[in-house]
Amino acid sequence: MTRQSHGGRKPIDPAVADAVAGLNADQAEFFEERAAVMEFDGGLRRQDAEREALAQTRRHFGLPTG
Repeated sequence: MTRQSHGGRKPIDPAVADAVAGLNADQAEFFEERAAVMEFDGGLRRQDAEREALAQTRRHFGLPTG
């Protein structure tokens, strides 16, 4: 089963999409919330928001940076 972020939207960057597919449910929710806030409230381009959200998710959960 493939996880899709942002209410069903797959991340634009294939590397981000692959990384998100490997997250557990809590991590994926954290990623999705961060990406949405940065995109819609922060005004970042979607691709930039997703990349930054992934970096924040990795830091928050102590995951290795890829």
